[in-house]
Amino acid sequence: MPAAPNLQLPAAPHMGPAELAAELAELYALSLVRDLPFALMQDPHCTIWIDGTTRFTLHELLCELRSLSWFDDQALPVPGPIETVLCSRTVCGEADHRRGLRLNGDGQLTLRTLFRGVVARRGPEMRLSAFHRADPDARTDLEFSEAPDATAPMSRWLDWIERCSGASLTLPDEPEMAPPGVDTPRALVERIHQSHPCRTYFNAVLRLLARGAEFDPGLRPLAGEAPLAPQGILSMMAEAADLAFSSAMRMQGRADRLSRPGVFAARITSLLRTDEMPAHENGTLRAAAEELSHKAPNLLHWIDRYNRVHGRDGLDGQTLLLPAMRGAVPQHRADYVAQAMIAGALSTLLKALFDSRRHARLRMVGADKCGVDICSEADRLAADVALARSVAGGYFQAENHQDLRLGEALACQVLRSRLEAQGRSLSLGFTDFDGRAVTLSVHPRGLHGGHATFQRDGRLAPWPMERMRSGAHLAVV
Repeated sequence: MPAAPNLQLPAAPHMGPAELAAELAELYALSLVRDLPFALMQDPHCTIWIDGTTRFTLHELLCELRSLSWFDDQALPVPGPIETVLCSRTVCGEADHRRGLRLNGDGQLTLRTLFRGVVARRGPEMRLSAFHRADPDARTDLEFSEAPDATAPMSRWLDWIERCSGASLTLPDEPEMAPPGVDTPRALVERIHQSHPCRTYFNAVLRLLARGAEFDPGLRPLAGEAPLAPQGILSMMAEAADLAFSSAMRMQGRADRLSRPGVFAARITSLLRTDEMPAHENGTLRAAAEELSHKAPNLLHWIDRYNRVHGRDGLDGQTLLLPAMRGAVPQHRADYVAQAMIAGALSTLLKALFDSRRHARLRMVGADKCGVDICSEADRLAADVALARSVAGGYFQAENHQDLRLGEALACQVLRSRLEAQGRSLSLGFTDFDGRAVTLSVHPRGLHGGHATFQRDGRLAPWPMERMRSGAHLAVV
């Protein structure tokens, strides 16, 4: 599947010293609570023991993070040159947006916002997506093949989905296979890594279709044939997943990609073991190391103790390596790279194609009597995938932020292409990962299909991450 022709892949996220220090600190913090049940994550008095003498509470862990400049408005330095300033919202607009998603309405980092990740999802409670409960374990002998045509019979699509992803259709009157509980961050990582990146989404969509979930009101036919068949939804999901995978591979192969968090942690370990930091070392990394050392010393002590308990004892000084997650290696590393981008694309399709308005709720397996809010659960599922990547220590939250939104942009391009081909007046709306209302509208153009427009919060806007067309060149004679 070729990459979307109109999409401009962005550069890797730029992180100043303050953000880099905060990102590493957050990965350290997540690694320390991998085995803590999610049910205890909001209890500030919950105590985590590292060894017989070293322990801390979630409140103390949160205080270490809050002490960093990135999470403290009063500590942010005065804007200056990008090489020397720790963080400046006038210099780093995208970075400030990432920072805002980590804080609550009062501008504070809390336990809930720490585990919320980079999605502005609704709801005060801290929990995983309900779609996990409709995703039982499946076959592992998956095989790759091209997706059927959008007009192929549903039986061919069901067969292809099961062979390629492990997802399967369960009719409402059939007994459900209860999936194993995901009660800790470690269990979430293992489940995400051992699953095909599309499986949970295909299972969710098949259950929504089997239970008669309504499409977005703008897709309901006024007369004649419905503009969208179930096979069309599955076809769009397959196309968006392929585009996300190829885009993730392209991003991975770029020269400007970020080094892995483990590399940064190893370099900071080396820097802080010397009395004087080498002058030739990267200025951003040196400033981030100083920030962590001076403002979060207890966090570094806990990580050092954790590494020593698990056999990673340094010869001299603290060992600040990111703790490894043994036994949680994904089946296919390429899927691991593309997980967040695929999640961003498929969550967007779920929100856009089904009726995700607040009053539109549907009963699903394992759901409470209030039913399932499709928009909220799709956002939570994307956030869960991103959280799993960070808990495993493989990706910064800044990368998760970018990958989810790139997947969202890819989904918008797929919707644009499919809806314009309909050649009729259609519209659909959803809430994006930043909590803004998005509307896609198609206006017929006679025999030439339709023309789609993109609106954000009621105003026309450029299609996200679309490559700008070059203007006409004028020659002077």
